[in-house]
Amino acid sequence: MVILSKLKIELPCFEDVVSQMIKNIYFCEKYTYPNLEMKIINDFRFANKQGNKFLELKNEIYLVFKYLKMIQFIYTNSDDLIYISLEGSKFLNEQSLDKDKIEDIKQLVKIKDYFNYFNLEVDPILVSYKQLMQINKEKVEKTLKSFYCSKDLDIQNFVRNKIDKFDDKSICRAYFMLDQKNSDDEIFYILGFYALSLKTLEFDPNKLTDKQREDMNLLRDSDSISSYFIAQFGKNDMFKYNFYGNKLLDEAVNIIYTCIEKLGGTIVWLEANKNAEPVLKFYKEYGFTEIQSELQDDEVERTQLMKYLNTL
Repeated sequence: MVILSKLKIELPCFEDVVSQMIKNIYFCEKYTYPNLEMKIINDFRFANKQGNKFLELKNEIYLVFKYLKMIQFIYTNSDDLIYISLEGSKFLNEQSLDKDKIEDIKQLVKIKDYFNYFNLEVDPILVSYKQLMQINKEKVEKTLKSFYCSKDLDIQNFVRNKIDKFDDKSICRAYFMLDQKNSDDEIFYILGFYALSLKTLEFDPNKLTDKQREDMNLLRDSDSISSYFIAQFGKNDMFKYNFYGNKLLDEAVNIIYTCIEKLGGTIVWLEANKNAEPVLKFYKEYGFTEIQSELQDDEVERTQLMKYLNTL
């Protein structure tokens, strides 16, 4: 269980809140939303019930509640009491849940199993950050705060707190894949996000193959090349089992192809945590090739991957 205190305030990831909410509703009866919210807050032992972190946790609980209603896993009756649906109960009963182990968060069903089981239908639409900012400001702020990326908190923090500054200074251009089908008057649901920029790729010439040098049109002594850079890329934890990352990457690369046709250039590159093997596998399967790895200022070793974009 994640412990939250004045000394070490770490918010639980989206999936942990999902698990805790389902367990509470499954093993207990007659919860209204306010009672359920307070129960989950106490479950995570959040000692300080004031400040931004507390509000973030409450917002996370609320979004989990909305999502479980969206996939029809839970419902509320006329008395505002919360229940798990018949389909949800059937699925959970098949997992042989043990009430005596309610405090063991790993004992619950695998998160991805029930996300996939309900097969939420989404309708993606690509929207630039500039387009998004032309809509109701309060709704946009709620939308940005609904982006969760537990595997890379830097991306989550960028979307929530830094994107406006980077866009205003033209450091990069950000794009969101929104779900048209399930977004409501209160919030746009983010399926995924990426940010593109121009950045010089610097490399050790000795680490490139002859084929790579040829594809990149490098001179013999070149150790850098102007290129297109995928600065940020991530899916929202809330929908990561309902939306595939290759569709998001397709959109990013398509924009870069458009730029190449007008401005020239040959390659796109990105960086990924060297220890994130599933992420590296995803990019390599898409056609990116590993160039080199380096320990960066934040003491994280990242691998640089490149893709040659042939426009012919």
